[in-house]
Amino acid sequence: MTNQELYEKRASLIADARSILDAADAEGRELTSEQREQVDNMLDDSDAIKADVDQRIRLQKCGEMLEEVEARKSALAIAQPQKKEGARGIRSEEYSNAFWQYLRDGELSLTPEQRAVMVEGTNTVGGFAAPMFDFGQATLQDMIIETMDAAYNFQEYATRITIGGEINVPVQNAVGDATWTAENADATEAETTFTQLKFSPYKATRIVQISRELLADSYVDMASFMAGMFGRSFATLLNAAFVNGDGSSKPTGITDASDEALTAAGTDEVTWSELQSLYYSLKEPYRKNGTWMFNSTTAAEIRNLTIGDAGYIWQPSGQLGQPDLLLGRPVAINDDCEASTTGNKPILFGDLSYYWITWREGMDFQRLDELFAVAGNIGLRSELRVDGKLTSGEAVKHIIMA
Repeated sequence: MTNQELYEKRASLIADARSILDAADAEGRELTSEQREQVDNMLDDSDAIKADVDQRIRLQKCGEMLEEVEARKSALAIAQPQKKEGARGIRSEEYSNAFWQYLRDGELSLTPEQRAVMVEGTNTVGGFAAPMFDFGQATLQDMIIETMDAAYNFQEYATRITIGGEINVPVQNAVGDATWTAENADATEAETTFTQLKFSPYKATRIVQISRELLADSYVDMASFMAGMFGRSFATLLNAAFVNGDGSSKPTGITDASDEALTAAGTDEVTWSELQSLYYSLKEPYRKNGTWMFNSTTAAEIRNLTIGDAGYIWQPSGQLGQPDLLLGRPVAINDDCEASTTGNKPILFGDLSYYWITWREGMDFQRLDELFAVAGNIGLRSELRVDGKLTSGEAVKHIIMA
């Protein structure tokens, strides 16, 4: 089935489930156990269809990104047949060639000249930094980060920057008030205050096993292959930190950094009125760019909320590639969000671009020849450094359960 046909099937399942609920409401009764199971199955199937389509779309985007990389490489090869004059270290053609030979065949395969250029181009202990290209080509790090986006949908809403090391970002606390001033009168001074947010990229590592035969196969596109392997691994680790990280040797999550909008009356469910209060608790500039974020279980609960005779507040997307809407704003399902239980913060709403993700330029790789030798495999170890913080608590708010 095509993606559009799957979306139409999803819309039909949701409509059928709602007709069962509406019929029970019209008769003033609860659902029978059989009807409840039927509705649950329909909603589960609709969630599975949406997840399937979303995954197809993300994989398609990832494939398009990789094709774009290859097209850029080909175009640059035509436009720049000669290497850039003076390119040295990890930005040189020699380093790039030696790096991929090191991963495929090991350090012993390098000539003295290749080993010298590798040592010149890296300052890591035991491994080597991935090559950074000139002429605007995508780096291996870029490809891995793009693959992470294909696995999780939070990062696409955040602001991402690449840095060389630790940085301090000034954050404005108080804007100060403008005043009307009479002719020839002194202007009233209003102080603007700032605090500093420090971004210190934390280390994340991953080791994967790969067969010696596959690694040595010259027909394997190693850049794309490694982007997929490491990207999916890092995506799980980083997404959990960006949502719920405590800032101890990891990024600070958006959940605890967000401001509290209200406390729900219930311990395990929210009402339409509470969602509306959360929506309007944000200032209009944040609200107009706002995105809802909660997990799949919470989504299933919210999806059944109605506004009297006006119908359901949840608006499932019937258009391919478009998100579901709640109060007219897109919904990002993220299963690292907290559950709807006592004291938790299960529902976030706000401008997620105020969450900054800072990547340290460069990603380090090491070939481990002996660790998995008994199985006939090679270990590839990757290390990246990343931090994340919400730069304005009022830009994103949450509901906390009673």
